[in-house]
Amino acid sequence: MLVAQDLERLYGEFAAVKGVSLELRPGRIVGLVGNNGAGKTTTIKMLIGLLDPTRGKVEIEGVSTRQPKTRRKLGYLPEESPLYDDMNALDYLAFFGTLYDVPRKEGVRRGEILLTRLGLAKDAWRKAIGTLSKGMRRKIAIARCLLHEPPVLVLDEPTSGLDPGTAHELDAFLRELRSEGKAILLSAHNLGQVEELCDEILVMHRGKLVARGTLQDLRSTFGTVQYRVKATLPFPGSQPDAAIHAATVARLADVEAALSHVKREGGIVLEVESLFPSLEDIMRRVSSEEHG
Repeated sequence: MLVAQDLERLYGEFAAVKGVSLELRPGRIVGLVGNNGAGKTTTIKMLIGLLDPTRGKVEIEGVSTRQPKTRRKLGYLPEESPLYDDMNALDYLAFFGTLYDVPRKEGVRRGEILLTRLGLAKDAWRKAIGTLSKGMRRKIAIARCLLHEPPVLVLDEPTSGLDPGTAHELDAFLRELRSEGKAILLSAHNLGQVEELCDEILVMHRGKLVARGTLQDLRSTFGTVQYRVKATLPFPGSQPDAAIHAATVARLADVEAALSHVKREGGIVLEVESLFPSLEDIMRRVSSEEHG
């Protein structure tokens, strides 16, 4: 659907992005993560045609995203998405629809469908946008980027600053869009959201893609599994935790030693849990290896 090849962006002698290649396919969510200054924003601007790459290209179905007709196949949600506070939601969406040759009546119809799916109550549809909560406004912004029915979505921090309930609703909506065949790029600092939603994760550091794959792939390559043992009595290395004793160990041999000790002393092993590295742990290790 969308293919980026060997993207590079120079500012003078400084390379903000170096040789980034990626692909968005229908029915998949790709996560783009990295610390501040990693090059994510510059990459996104090149993907959506707002910034010319110094080298490389971005195409949707073989046509450059610099072409206006191709950009119509994109829906872009920036992290900061100012709205027209004096307009109501339906008028706002209908207005933006006309920019994509969607007739006003059809724009209102699509807006009603999208706002319903996003869970925005009908009594908010005709209120001035400036009087609505941040979560409501974010839903309107998401509806705006979907109004012209683009097959490719680029979403920058879609749930940033939202309360957990609203963020959960929007995550569920993204899953629906994936099931409908949308090709989605999700850039987010909420690494838990990326872990839960994304079929593939791209890790950027210092302008380069330094790791990519499923969460399981990244854990296998960059992570180390640990084990949490809980028992009814103390064992070597354990600490009291309420009415139980627990320890986190790095080796299976340590698990076996704990199990043997508890059994020998007449206790009961309550749980042995595998602790997989989080995406934050993986990013920390990737960054340290790059610095090294």
